[in-house]
Amino acid sequence: MIENILKNIDINSEWFINNRRELHKIPELDFDLPKTTKYITTILDELGVNYKTNIGKSGIVADFIGKDTTKTIALRADIDALPILENSDCPFKSEHIGKMHACGHDVHCSVLLGVAKVLSTIKEELPCNVRLIFQPAEETTGGALPMINDGVLDNVDAIFGLHVHPSLHVGKIGVKYGPMFAASTTVNIKIIGKSTHGAFPSDGVDAIVTACQVVSSIQSIVSRNTDSRDSLVITFGTINGGTKENIVANEVTLTGTIRTLSQDMRVFAKTRIKEMAEFVAKGYGACAEVNFRDSYDALINHDSFVDIIKSSGEELLSKENVINIPKSEMGAEDFAYYLEKVPGAFFLLGTGNEELNACEPLHNDKFKIDETSIPLGIKMQVLNIFKAYEFLKNR
Repeated sequence: MIENILKNIDINSEWFINNRRELHKIPELDFDLPKTTKYITTILDELGVNYKTNIGKSGIVADFIGKDTTKTIALRADIDALPILENSDCPFKSEHIGKMHACGHDVHCSVLLGVAKVLSTIKEELPCNVRLIFQPAEETTGGALPMINDGVLDNVDAIFGLHVHPSLHVGKIGVKYGPMFAASTTVNIKIIGKSTHGAFPSDGVDAIVTACQVVSSIQSIVSRNTDSRDSLVITFGTINGGTKENIVANEVTLTGTIRTLSQDMRVFAKTRIKEMAEFVAKGYGACAEVNFRDSYDALINHDSFVDIIKSSGEELLSKENVINIPKSEMGAEDFAYYLEKVPGAFFLLGTGNEELNACEPLHNDKFKIDETSIPLGIKMQVLNIFKAYEFLKNR
């Protein structure tokens, strides 16, 4: 039966790809996704699929009832876009100036709509319940937690997600055991000194000089306080302070990001940054106010479900086209929150093709994909459902 299902996916390739192109025209940001959600619900209505809207503010959840109602497998797609002006002459380029699906969420959404179409034709053969999660705001404040708080994972036994990746050629997937994406924390440091005339610096406390030393000293946390076998990135992206070239600045604000692959390292980094900033500032006669804002947690895959993805990939694409990713990405992904609640795994879907100039990186204004990856993504997720059910049933 599953072989026939996978073969039938190829028959509908044009439909799947058209969905992606229509979604690509209407990129929207954060939780404000009226056109995107309208398009999704229109397709679900046409397929006769039961769904709920306004989950986690503007998310959508579609449910399929299978033979074994004691097991539920979820699939998630993020559906928001980025504030980027698209640099493309394709006929389906963004119609919303300054907004673009430059991270492939239009692909993720079209894959999930494709799964919905497949499942709507095999309702009698569906082995278990399946929940499709269309999630907003992955690129901003994170739409996963609001959806989880609204019960999207209630009674879910396992979950899978995917992300397009231009560095993987179409026809390949990437898998990673354990930590796959990093936790993200924003750091804000305010250095408070004392202003004076620039000709008489000894009469004041230079917040700019102090801030420079704080940044330099904090970098030693990575090189001298962190086990070289662990991962830690500390980057300061902004520095603002001072009012005039001949006035010693009395205040400087630094903002940056911390990336870690474990909660212990996250706590350690925050502790050391606070200590370093405060004591270095004190040494220069200034003071430092340090604040942190935790964003996404580290995405840690569950090994058994990575095995399932590998098995699906080897069956569909052959063993050599399933790439074991050797190192974790230090970017962040809020699919992490789902994996903290239920077992599952996240994988990369190859979309690169140099012949089509589909090799620009994510978040690039020229980003494009090889659209033949869309049916492959659908096949992967459908096969993951069947294999995961067999695993859960026999566990």
